[in-house]
Amino acid sequence: MAEICVYGLGYVGLPTASLLATAGFQVLGIDVNQQVVEALQEGRTCLKEAGLATVVSAAFSSGNLVAATRGEASEIFVICVPTPTSADPKTGEHGVDLRAVESVARAIAPLIQPGNLVILESTSPVGTTRNVVGRIIAEGSGLKPGVDFDLCYCPERVLPGNTITELVTNSRTIGGFTPEAAHRAKAMYERFCQGNMTITDDQTAELCKLMENTYRDVNIAVANVFARIAEEVGVDIWKAIEFANLHPRVKILSPGPGVGGHCIPVDPWFLIEAYPEISGLLRESRHVNDTQGKRMLDRLMATGQLAAGDKLAILGCAYKCDIDDPRESPAFLLAEAALEAGLKPAIHDPVVEPGEHHGFTRTHTVSNDLESVLDGAAAAVLVTEHKQYRTLSSRSFSDHMPGRLVGDCRNWLNHSSLTLAGFTVVTIGIGGTEVRETRGAAKRVAHA
Repeated sequence: MAEICVYGLGYVGLPTASLLATAGFQVLGIDVNQQVVEALQEGRTCLKEAGLATVVSAAFSSGNLVAATRGEASEIFVICVPTPTSADPKTGEHGVDLRAVESVARAIAPLIQPGNLVILESTSPVGTTRNVVGRIIAEGSGLKPGVDFDLCYCPERVLPGNTITELVTNSRTIGGFTPEAAHRAKAMYERFCQGNMTITDDQTAELCKLMENTYRDVNIAVANVFARIAEEVGVDIWKAIEFANLHPRVKILSPGPGVGGHCIPVDPWFLIEAYPEISGLLRESRHVNDTQGKRMLDRLMATGQLAAGDKLAILGCAYKCDIDDPRESPAFLLAEAALEAGLKPAIHDPVVEPGEHHGFTRTHTVSNDLESVLDGAAAAVLVTEHKQYRTLSSRSFSDHMPGRLVGDCRNWLNHSSLTLAGFTVVTIGIGGTEVRETRGAAKRVAHA
């Protein structure tokens, strides 16, 4: 019998299962995707994380980690499945999808025995641990959480691309339905986690996880609002932020095309949906960050060098530089806005797997061939600051695209070189002539 069953062998579950196995536990890793399980059984993983392949290989080689599609009786059950949100196409409001968590809870119910420990790691609305996982298991097994079995919420804090290191070194919040449950979970994590572990209750831990990523979303939105104001005024926001951050108690983040990934653009909706009347600031921050791409597109089209029917080259669809993860990427929001405007978007990324990737409302094709993406484009816009893009010169664009318009969402390109070569460069947070001329024309019309 396995000591620990880990449900979900994705970006968090597989590293967690592997670290537990290398720490000496007998671990059964469960995933409903047969292809994922077969690949792991053959010693392969498609997740490109620093150090992950080594840890996974060591875990399987030791015999302590086994992958399967169905769970079995165990001492501890760890749930690491996705909890995505889905958008209403009419209102834009997002709802939380807990079906994967509910499915695992139902699967655990007939396996659980008195004295077992169940840990939810998936990001969830406040109350999910006790009111969803605990309730479903109790209904299916007749065992009561906190009485017959222990129940905990223990979220991770990881930076994609460095997951293994962060799982080991970062602090964790251990939220127990009872204090005894929290101490049992803490003892398990201490076998591989070197960070500080704080004991609290499950609902506090759930709120803590949501607060952390919502805080980051709001602060990014503040930077993007400042950038929009700078664009209107004609100020360089990058210099303004540098000067403002000289204040000892100010740390303004960099503006950009929005936010992506499986956490920051998703987690605020858990709070917005549950508390709509008091979360207006959070909703507005989501709106600001989700419309950054549309604002850049509007500025590009205001130059008169980009119009319906033209091809738009989008550079970078990983949501973060130098990783291969395109989940919730702002590049897809930009591409969808371009399609709505009658443009023909083409997406390039040097590290994301080529092929089809699902965006917010459409599926988009991603290419690793920069020349083909630039070929015939009226404009190009950089979304992700991959290090490969740092060396792009004016000739990188002019040799392949007939247009002379470049958007820079990261202040990453060599603007002087592009300008000398005859390109119009539109940068987030830097006021340009296209903004002032558009505003001036509107004022002239208003006074006519």
